[in-house]
Amino acid sequence: MKFFVSFFFISLLSCSSNNCPSLNSNGYPRNILVNYLVNDKVKLGSKDDFLNYLQNNKKVLYPFYEIQDTLSFDIKVNNIYSLIDNEYFDSLYYDVQREFGNKKNLFLKLDHSIGIYNSTSKKKLNPQITVLMSGFYNDVVVDKENIILGIEYFLNKENKYKPRDLPSYILERYTPEHMTSTMLSTFLSQFNVIDENDKTMLNEMISFGKLYYVVEHLLMCEKENIVLGYTKEQYDMIEENEAFIYSFFLQNELFFQEGQLIKQKYLSERPSTFEISQSVPGRIGRWMGWKIVSSFMRGEKYTLEDLLLEDDYKKIFYNSNYNPL
Repeated sequence: MKFFVSFFFISLLSCSSNNCPSLNSNGYPRNILVNYLVNDKVKLGSKDDFLNYLQNNKKVLYPFYEIQDTLSFDIKVNNIYSLIDNEYFDSLYYDVQREFGNKKNLFLKLDHSIGIYNSTSKKKLNPQITVLMSGFYNDVVVDKENIILGIEYFLNKENKYKPRDLPSYILERYTPEHMTSTMLSTFLSQFNVIDENDKTMLNEMISFGKLYYVVEHLLMCEKENIVLGYTKEQYDMIEENEAFIYSFFLQNELFFQEGQLIKQKYLSERPSTFEISQSVPGRIGRWMGWKIVSSFMRGEKYTLEDLLLEDDYKKIFYNSNYNPL
C-alpha cells in the first residue's frame, strides 16, 4: 500500500456568501469516516502504552510515522515517543482542544467536497480520516483509503508551538483555514494523472493546475489565495501582473524547458521567484498552470474526475487559448 506525504498543498475559488452551500448536516459526515485519536494521548502513561497504541492502530500509524519492522524499530519508536513524552506536549494538547474542540463540525467541508466529487465520478471516494497528535512529526499522510492528519500543524498563527523544520513562508499555510484544502489536495493528488515520460515544465505546470482547479470547485467558497497557498497580498499582486508574468515565461522560453534546476526555480517552494521579481512568490509556475487549466475548462464538459485523468497536457494548453496579453 503506497502512502503520500504532503508539506504544502492548497485549495480555492471564492464565491459570494449567497451561493455558498449550507453545511448543516447535524455534524455527522456522510461521505467520510472519522477516527479521532487525539484524546488517546491522555491514556498513554508509559512507553509500553505507546507501543500498544501503535500496534492497535498499525494500519494508519506505521505509515504516518514511517515505521518499518526492522532492526531499527526500537530506535525509531524511541525517537517518536520523545516527541510526545515531554513537558510541552500537554500544553500543545490543550491548545488543540481549544482550537478544534468541536469535532462534530470539523470535517463538514471536506465531507461535502467528497460528496460533490462522487456525484459525477465513476470511482467513488470514501476516505477515513484519522486525527492524531504527533508532536509535529508529520502533517498529512494519505493513501487511497485514508487521510491521516497531524492536527497540531494547523493551529492558529499566534500559537507559540510551531514545527521547527519549516521556514516562515511555508508556515503561513499552516492555519485552521488551510486545513481542509491541504487535506483534500493531498488526498486527490493520488488520482491526478501525469505523463511520466514527458519532462517539460509545462507538463508539470498543467498537472498542478488540474489539482488546484479540482479543489477549487470542490471547496466552492474558499478564498483563492488559500487554495493556492499565497497570502492575499501575494495573490492580488500576481493577478494584477498576470500579463507580465506570462510574457516573462514566453520571452525566456520556459514552457518546454526540461532541466530539473530551472524547473525548480518556477515550480518549487521558494520565498520568491526573484528571476522575475523579488515580489513574485515561489511556485509561480503552478499558479500559471491553474490559470491555463481554468481557461481550458471554460470550453469543456469534463467532470472533475475526467480532468484529473487527462494526461495530455498539450491538448489542455493549446485548447485553453490562454493569453492574458
